[in-house]
Amino acid sequence: ILAQGQFGHELFVLPLPSLPLAYQPEHCSMAKSKNHTGHNQIYKNHRNGIKKTRRPRKMSMQGMNCRFVRNQAFAKRGNKCTPEEKEERLAAQKEAQKRIDELRKKEDEERLKELAK
Repeated sequence: ILAQGQFGHELFVLPLPSLPLAYQPEHCSMAKSKNHTGHNQIYKNHRNGIKKTRRPRKMSMQGMNCRFVRNQAFAKRGNKCTPEEKEERLAAQKEAQKRIDELRKKEDEERLKELAK
């Protein structure tokens, strides 16, 4: 260690105190005391605002049964039709629904008659 004399112009060397090797600075460093800090992170995060994530337009097919996904794609392509065909399909669906409703009514009436006996 260099030190200055009383008037500032003489330089001389002071001897180091003798320490065991394990405690000398070349051989070990001091233990770290600070591992983490969240200082300024909230400020930085709010500078541009915290935004909600956007909802996806389509549901992800990842993880679904691949046979189902493939079949679904073919089924969607098979359902493509002109507006006239679409009207015909709707009319057929309504007729089929009417027939099913009539059958259900008959079954309900029959069941009620059996229960009443």
